[in-house]
Amino acid sequence: MQTNMNFPTYVFATVNPGRSTNVVEELKRNSQIDMIAPVTGRYDLVLRLKPNTPHNVYQTVKEIRNISDVVTTDTHTGFDGIQPTKKFENQMALGVSLLTCEHTTSENVIKQLSSIPGFVEASTVPGQFDIVALWQARTSEDIVKTSVERVSNLPGIFKSETLLAYAPFFKA
Repeated sequence: MQTNMNFPTYVFATVNPGRSTNVVEELKRNSQIDMIAPVTGRYDLVLRLKPNTPHNVYQTVKEIRNISDVVTTDTHTGFDGIQPTKKFENQMALGVSLLTCEHTTSENVIKQLSSIPGFVEASTVPGQFDIVALWQARTSEDIVKTSVERVSNLPGIFKSETLLAYAPFFKA
């Protein structure tokens, strides 16, 4: 695992009903956001910010919050983990797992995640979950069958939630 300050920040946002498309178009203009994914679940959007200083992350999140149809944001900056093992594909489904682990097992869980098909990246984050992990596969069903079902059986994880993205957008 790498330990450095080059891990992304994830922003989980809720948006006024029916306004996600407009918000996504506005977010595409923000140069600090390298992934925008409309998702199913308790959030409407998952954003990944480019690694940056705490001040610049704060400024970017402030800009996101200033978009009129963004209702809430929940921000988690990665501190350790495994960075992308492959390039993200715009045409493939994306899963974002929010994992809560036993007290001392996050590093071991991330190592185990990396052996599951579809794994792309994972970071330990402070806050209401311990790890944010990203998956890609041809379809959302493939993510559920090959990845998510296996995550719940890993030792050390006591809670998991996976948000499934439709039409994720990645900046090069």
